[in-house]
Amino acid sequence: MPLDLTLTPIYRINGQDQSSLPGLLAATPPRKAARGRDQDRLVIYLVLTGNAVFSTGEYAQFASRAAVTFYETQGTLTSALRAAAQAINKPLLERNMTTSGRGQYAVGLLVLAAMRESQVTFLVSGPLHIFTLGAGGVQHIFDSLSGKGLGLNAAATYHFSQAALQPDDRLLFSGKVPAMWDAALKDASPASLEATRRRLMTLTTEDVNAVLLQVANGPGVLTLLRPAPPPSDVSLPRAQPAESAPEPELPISARQAHLLQPSAYAIPPQPKEEILLPEESTAPDVLSALPRARQADPPLIEEETATPSGQPPAPRQPSARTRRAAKTVVNGMQAWRRISERFNIGMQKFLPRLLPESGETAPVVLPPSAMVFITLLIPLVVVTVASVVYFRYGRSVQYEEYLIQAKNEQEQAVSLTDPVAQREAWQRELFYLDKADEYSSTDETLKLRQEAQGNLDRLQGITRLRFQPVLNTGVGAQISRMAASENDLYLLDAQRGGVLRIMLTSSGFRQDSTFKCQPGSYNDGNYTVGPLVDILAMPQNNINAPVIGVDANGNLLNCTPGQVALAAPLPPPDTNWGRVTAITLDGGNLYVLDAPLRAIWVYTGKDGVFVDRPYFFFGGQIPQLEDAIDLAVSGDDLYILHSDGRLSHCSYSRIDTVPTRCEDPASLVNPFPAYRDVNAFTEAHFTQMTFTPAPDSALLLLNADGQSIFRFTPRSLELQNQLRPLAGQANPLPPGPIGAIAISPNHVVYLAVQDRIYFAVESP
Repeated sequence: MPLDLTLTPIYRINGQDQSSLPGLLAATPPRKAARGRDQDRLVIYLVLTGNAVFSTGEYAQFASRAAVTFYETQGTLTSALRAAAQAINKPLLERNMTTSGRGQYAVGLLVLAAMRESQVTFLVSGPLHIFTLGAGGVQHIFDSLSGKGLGLNAAATYHFSQAALQPDDRLLFSGKVPAMWDAALKDASPASLEATRRRLMTLTTEDVNAVLLQVANGPGVLTLLRPAPPPSDVSLPRAQPAESAPEPELPISARQAHLLQPSAYAIPPQPKEEILLPEESTAPDVLSALPRARQADPPLIEEETATPSGQPPAPRQPSARTRRAAKTVVNGMQAWRRISERFNIGMQKFLPRLLPESGETAPVVLPPSAMVFITLLIPLVVVTVASVVYFRYGRSVQYEEYLIQAKNEQEQAVSLTDPVAQREAWQRELFYLDKADEYSSTDETLKLRQEAQGNLDRLQGITRLRFQPVLNTGVGAQISRMAASENDLYLLDAQRGGVLRIMLTSSGFRQDSTFKCQPGSYNDGNYTVGPLVDILAMPQNNINAPVIGVDANGNLLNCTPGQVALAAPLPPPDTNWGRVTAITLDGGNLYVLDAPLRAIWVYTGKDGVFVDRPYFFFGGQIPQLEDAIDLAVSGDDLYILHSDGRLSHCSYSRIDTVPTRCEDPASLVNPFPAYRDVNAFTEAHFTQMTFTPAPDSALLLLNADGQSIFRFTPRSLELQNQLRPLAGQANPLPPGPIGAIAISPNHVVYLAVQDRIYFAVESP
């Protein structure tokens, strides 16, 4: 269940309370967030320490870059948080390296809080504290594994933690925890957000830098409040720290946090700022959370009324937001009434002038029906005019702003020489073009997008394929495996364990409803075949059947269009079967993976028939196979794909004195320098693999979640390129992971997404 989250800064510098906290950013998913990020809300709390001075704009640039990177990163939540932290660490490290000669440095202390439904995941870098106060008590999150902060090393150090939130829970992020807060942070009794903020502010006279959050029931709205600082002529009571009060004992790393002096303290007080986030359930863009200079409004916070000791609390007063809304409605009604009265008086003076003069001028009184009509007409005219002005000028202004930002990123990308920096600049340009397209899509944005996407693809080694649907409708089955010949495509139904056939005719692809290849009793009831777990398309010269399937017990099912399928159990190995997981064919030999028993058995084929007992592929070295999910063979090289995405490579030895050797895990090589700061292989989710047809054979690994295919050279396992569908709205594939992949002998690529099949013919 989603929860609303409200934030308010606790920020005092040089003894002056501030309404805006540099480095605090609240963001919700943009319209075109990466897969996996569309439900994540992000809070960024950044404190820059050291002797370097940073402006509010530089703080905002760091935070916005992290937010953009987070929402552009596919895959797991932790990988997106790591990428966001690295987006701050890298430029901060580069700045430290350039200013170290002048004795200036800065260290970034960072909290990233990603909230999905009621679960929040924290990434903490540096000695920062997180307190959660709620019905379950108080939880203090602080770990030395979070390191010293960002900007010190190329690889950022951080620590992950999670918490389950409930309505009325409060959270506090802070690096420097005043000693006088100790008792308040141990009190988990219910209190409003403003009451907690005022209590913490009045408990100490020290400079503070923290952010307070409160959880409430709601549709998932993220609100960042800007409480107005108290007037200079009003003295708020603050408890003076007792001289004899001992400071509570903290861990060594926590005591060091007390000594940190944020660089933000060197910033003179900024003009009052307010971040207004949309409160509707639609996803606002990341940039809407950036500070915008404006006159501060009265604090949108709830006021508490003190009650005499021992007296029951006064009835709850309406919140400031409610009172403000009501006041706005009343003022609007009164203004409308004044406008109507003035209009009536004006009409009464104006209409007589249109009439012929007479000796005696009588006041003209409009009938009630005319007055009602005019009263209804004026608001419609005003709304219509305002709408026309907004859609003609307001939207175009927003479009121009994002277009200018995109062009700035384009100029920066062209001027850069570092491939990583170029990649980031092209990505930021695409982000701003997405925002511009929300207001208006023009030929100019289309041209800029094509240029940016093309340059980004070249840097990342991505080849775009034009996928088309095989059929106009789905096949009504969950596809787990596919096998392709030149004119036929076979689909394995994961739920029923049967095989479907799609054939290529002169008029296009068509599903063969007469094809029968299902589990059941065969050969006059002599053999029973269970649900199939894998299928193979046999070579054209195979006289037995064009497609075979295997069940978990090693029973083969030979299926031919227009004929009854034939069952042929494989001769069991010496250890019998545990559970057959996958099969593959190479050089006429059948390779069978039995993952539970850590075995791969090889059957020598004779015209597509496997009647001889198998031999064991491995020698003395047997890799871990319990988690193996797929295998591929090319000559004497065997590749094993594991459920965690790693790859094992084994070379079969035909010499008795030289054993078969395996490399587990195998080393994948990425030659593209644009990936220098990111591991594209660990972020991918590999689920299947296969070889492309000879002569230019390559190993293909399917990245299911990323809807991409990684293409490697055999043996050296160097990445050649990635095969992906067209980017953006030109991508015909529906959202979701790819379920299966197949390559035909004539190099046609087939992909299964949900129950729909797509193909592309221009694959390398």
